[in-house]
Amino acid sequence: MKAFIFLALIFALAAFAATRVAASLQGTDFPDFYCAARMLAEGHGHQLYDADLQRQYQARYAGRVGTLYIHPPFEAVLYLGMAWLPLRYAYLLWSLLNLAFLTVAARRLAKELAPPWDWLVWFAASLTFVPVLLCLLQGQDSLLLLLLVVLAFVALRRDRAFVAGCWLALGLFKFHLVLPLALVLVLTQNRNARSALAKGFTLVALALAGLSAAISGWSVFLVYPRFLLHLKAQPFAGIVPQAMANFRGLVYLFFHADLSTATVALLSILSAAALIKTLLGWKKDGEFDLAFANTVVFALVVSYHLNPHDLSLLLLPIALLLNRLLKQTPRISQPAHWMMLSLLGILFLPPLHLWALRAGVYALVGLPMLALFLGGESMLRQGDRSKLL
Repeated sequence: MKAFIFLALIFALAAFAATRVAASLQGTDFPDFYCAARMLAEGHGHQLYDADLQRQYQARYAGRVGTLYIHPPFEAVLYLGMAWLPLRYAYLLWSLLNLAFLTVAARRLAKELAPPWDWLVWFAASLTFVPVLLCLLQGQDSLLLLLLVVLAFVALRRDRAFVAGCWLALGLFKFHLVLPLALVLVLTQNRNARSALAKGFTLVALALAGLSAAISGWSVFLVYPRFLLHLKAQPFAGIVPQAMANFRGLVYLFFHADLSTATVALLSILSAAALIKTLLGWKKDGEFDLAFANTVVFALVVSYHLNPHDLSLLLLPIALLLNRLLKQTPRISQPAHWMMLSLLGILFLPPLHLWALRAGVYALVGLPMLALFLGGESMLRQGDRSKLL
């Protein structure tokens, strides 16, 4: 019966995508990746960050000009397997791959939890999470990053730190999220695990750097940072601070300034304080799942750039915190536990996300994220202490 429900859900989702694909392709991010792969296939890897050439390819193959390809060169290789297809069919293929990434992530995470969860239920619930739906509709790569972080979590939990470092480094196509996560993990593990994690991460990172150089030449290590620094001046830059559910978005929303001297100083102070809290959490908790969940939330709130679909990563900390809550308290009865459930519900359920998207203030989603980061551990401990009393 569960398998039937699962297949019916996938069929309904595929049918919905098929009916909307013609319209959605004009507003999704997938053409950026697709056209970057086309540039590589046609021998223009050395001009990958030529904005004018990117727009020419978009006009030719996507029929429109939109946001630019801004990820490292090595990720464009991933899309080469779809570049030979027409854009519509390539988009559908990538959508199926995104569903596969989510399926594998749900299965691995569900098996790792104790007691194990029914992964089909978790997968179906994930499809109601607005950032996941945005990732699917926009043809983004956040679900691939979610899978890699889940695999790193499972490997590190099983004392396979080298493998965990390798999985994390494969996520460097979103380096602004992976580097804070890797930094905390390297600083908090024991000596042997720290060394193995750093070796795995460095080895794969160097391999990806070499692949990027092979694609775009060694000059890419100067061209790419320069391209990112001047991206905001480009039309359709895709940099919308009020849509970032992190420190940067919240500071912009409340102070109406982005990356001025004062806001950079404030963001630096907030990020440093969050880092200290995260590091202390690993030492104080002695509980791997809770500390890892907080580290993922930390990486999101301190990230320099964050799109709504990037919050797909929240599925991991939500699952870990909910599992801890239900495992410790089969019958939810303590006020602190109800507060935690309410906070997780606010973050997971669609109304907040949909309202914030429509109102153009998605940065406000960072408030319940911040509350979870600052108070989640205390709520769980308070509930546990009340139960003992």
